[in-house]
Amino acid sequence: MSVSVHQRPRPVARPARRPAAQPRQAAEQPARERGAEDRGWLLGLGVLLTVLVIFGAMIALTMLAGGDGYPQ
Repeated sequence: MSVSVHQRPRPVARPARRPAAQPRQAAEQPARERGAEDRGWLLGLGVLLTVLVIFGAMIALTMLAGGDGYPQ
């Protein structure tokens, strides 16, 4: 159940005005950061390494558990 309550709207505080931004000069180019597209090979290597470690752990756990469980 809801009740309608009449309240006065609060005044909104206006932010202080900042001076206009100075335009950048042509010689002032921001430094280009290396993104994922530049390091794609490193990402692929990390994924491959992770898959190999997980596969090796799976084999090690199977050996510690006593084999593959296939009846002989």
